[in-house]
Amino acid sequence: MIVAGDEAPKGAIGNLLFTANGVYAQYLVSGMPFIFQRKEVQNQVADVHADLLRALPSGVLWEGLSAPVAIRNITRRMIFAHPDLHPDNVIPGEPMPDTAEEWVEHCRLWTPALQRRGHRRRVFFLSLPLDYGQAGTTAGGAWQRRLDSIIGRDKDSDRSLSHYRELASTMVAKLPAAVFAKPASVEQLWWHWNYVASRHTWQQPMPNTPYDPQARLPESAFTPVWKDPAAAELQGRRWFAARSETDIFVRTYRDREDGVADSYQAIAGLEKWPDTGIRWPESTLFKVLDDMTTPTTTLDWAIHLTFDTAEVAVDVAHNTIVNIKDQARQLGRHADSDDELLRKLVSGRQLASALKQGSAERGVNAAVLITAAAADADTANAAIKKVISRYNTQKLQLKRRRGSQTTLWRGLNPGTEISACLHEIRNPSTVNAFAKFVPLLSTSLGNNVGVPLGETITSPGMRQIVLNDLIGAPGRDNPGNIVIGGSPGRGKSQCSKNLIRSWLAMGAGLWLFDPTDAREHQRALSTFDESRKEVIDARRPRFSLDGLRIFPFDEAAERTVDHLLPQMGFAPFSQQASRLKALLSPESRHTHGIGSSNQLISFLRERRPDRVAVDDDLLIALEGLRAERLLAPMFDESLPVPDLSKQLVIWNFGGLKLPSITEEYQPHLHHQSTPSQRAAQALYGMAADLAQTLFFSRPAQPDILWVEECAAWTHSPGGQRCANTIIRQGRKAWTLFGGVSQSPRNDFGVLEDEFIEQRILLGFKEAEIAEDTLRWCGRDLERHPKLLADYVTNTSPAQVANYGDDSIDSRHGKVIPGREGEAWVLDEFGGFGKVRLFAAPTSQLAELYDTNPLRQRQRDRKAAR
Repeated sequence: MIVAGDEAPKGAIGNLLFTANGVYAQYLVSGMPFIFQRKEVQNQVADVHADLLRALPSGVLWEGLSAPVAIRNITRRMIFAHPDLHPDNVIPGEPMPDTAEEWVEHCRLWTPALQRRGHRRRVFFLSLPLDYGQAGTTAGGAWQRRLDSIIGRDKDSDRSLSHYRELASTMVAKLPAAVFAKPASVEQLWWHWNYVASRHTWQQPMPNTPYDPQARLPESAFTPVWKDPAAAELQGRRWFAARSETDIFVRTYRDREDGVADSYQAIAGLEKWPDTGIRWPESTLFKVLDDMTTPTTTLDWAIHLTFDTAEVAVDVAHNTIVNIKDQARQLGRHADSDDELLRKLVSGRQLASALKQGSAERGVNAAVLITAAAADADTANAAIKKVISRYNTQKLQLKRRRGSQTTLWRGLNPGTEISACLHEIRNPSTVNAFAKFVPLLSTSLGNNVGVPLGETITSPGMRQIVLNDLIGAPGRDNPGNIVIGGSPGRGKSQCSKNLIRSWLAMGAGLWLFDPTDAREHQRALSTFDESRKEVIDARRPRFSLDGLRIFPFDEAAERTVDHLLPQMGFAPFSQQASRLKALLSPESRHTHGIGSSNQLISFLRERRPDRVAVDDDLLIALEGLRAERLLAPMFDESLPVPDLSKQLVIWNFGGLKLPSITEEYQPHLHHQSTPSQRAAQALYGMAADLAQTLFFSRPAQPDILWVEECAAWTHSPGGQRCANTIIRQGRKAWTLFGGVSQSPRNDFGVLEDEFIEQRILLGFKEAEIAEDTLRWCGRDLERHPKLLADYVTNTSPAQVANYGDDSIDSRHGKVIPGREGEAWVLDEFGGFGKVRLFAAPTSQLAELYDTNPLRQRQRDRKAAR
């Protein structure tokens, strides 16, 4: 039996949808971060939902749809991350700057890698009925609708359109600002109809066309849908032959010229709720659908809401209580053994009591529909069975009723929901109680524009691309600081190299401190333009590191003294320190021709009339430093001055032994630190100060200081001052900070880490470090005990299979394939969730980034053939 009805819209104007049964205003609303958030954040999200339920008109249809993501839109969002290409910064009529071409090419490089992933996102639609007045489908509104029907008012006349728009604006103005309600465009209304009609097989991404109140679509644009219950017509059966549970679905199909495949939709109503409620904050009703959605299955929800005043709702609850008591009297002594009757009585009393809490309460009557859709009946049936089973564990009863599918389908479509018999599955509740189910649940992370970071997997079925816009953070008056942490081999280096190459393509200046003997960053960036790159190797000096030559003239003396005095062993306020500062003052240097540290030594050797006793102390100390191999570049005038204005400056500190944290803070150990350790610390500190000085001198250009495994630097007094200055004040000079560590809280927690707002946490093998790091990110582990367990045991877990057959397993002990690069991300706006970080976008870059020695050996052997 083929079922066809007058269900397709009759047209659309702006965000107004015209149907045979009324006019609706459709809006997109925003989801809100909730999972693993702090108590106050989660309570605030519930409060927003409560305010939304108080403001919505009766008869509203609220939907959560899963839409595919258009990679071209993601690429566009990446391109707009460039400061000169963002729509807010583009000067009309000017061509694209030459400096942006490299970034555009880099974005294209990522497109094939992103295309293969099939990302989806949850889209929230609100359909507000406009024919009943501001309150919606109330008794008074129904009379108004009948009157309009009798008078025969033209719904699309200028006067009617003005009335509908004004009414819709009034309704939306009452909604809480946190949902960011936005009028849907006519293209999005058209997309919505096709999505509902051919759920899952309509795989077009939702258009992002801006809302135009004058845009129109005629009735012919909304092509009809045909419904075949249990696919009986397709199989040549009578419709009522569908008797088994596997036949409880509806096949929807379109006209052949529409070119849309058949959709198989299994629809279930949520008929029974647990009497004791669901534990807060684990009461997110629809997260299970986000978790279980797969590439072959679409899982959506829809809620049709009607509302009663508190007084009416209390009367209804009292009537229910009276009816239950009557049933108990009729059952007599058997009523004591009827647990169901007792539960209904208790829940009825609880509902009546809650409705009497205050004037802000409101009776909420929700009809919840869950839809599993697929390209074939078996897949749809398997999906809805899994959902029903999962809901049963929470004592939520989803029911599939024979003969119900075509009727329930009407409940998913604005304009036909009135005839969907939704009263049969309505459950009374209150504003505060229903708000705890948090339908507007968002697991998206990151920025609106930015460089590619990874994909969200907090809800595996709703994988969305995460973009990071660290460079744009100062433009939003936020600090641009980020830290990456994790155990060795978990992907910290891979992530940082992807980010660094993206930032370089965007035109940012970058100074990179590489502590590895392998000089992995020099290798990873070997294909970067040599004319824009300077590599400074502290152990193999090719450039002068003389502070008097490389710092700006006005700052050279102060910076040089700061780094020389600790090496010379003089206190900051000693006579030797005062004499050194005097000799290196701008006037003294100009008068005595002191242009370098070596010239300072020559000056101190001279037997002048004005020579003082401490000059000998300075001379002996400086000559001792010059003899130190690591400090030789500070005194060798034959070495050229490095071009520090180049876009990329790599400082290779591999092989340098800095003092440990213990040696830095315990006096007796500090004095035992070797000269080479102190020299290494001086070079590291001087490089950081150079970066700060240069970056702060050019605030119109984005610059990044990137450090790795820098505990000795961040724990030293001078290092802390430099790091704190950058992370606290860098925003005003467009200077950004990034750090990588195997123990991030230990390395960076000593800084003013409240300004390090962005954190990427890969897996830790030590549970104590993992717990400490989560707390460092502000996570309440007592409130979310599953978070720690998930982090420790289920973040890029290793494959340790033991079959007992002595077979050679090349994957044994390695991360399970497909689980590489899993991390927990704290973004710029406080969002927190699980992400799978992207690998290199091309095989060539993957080889350059790879630091695994065994794989490198295999590549070398292949190259030698």
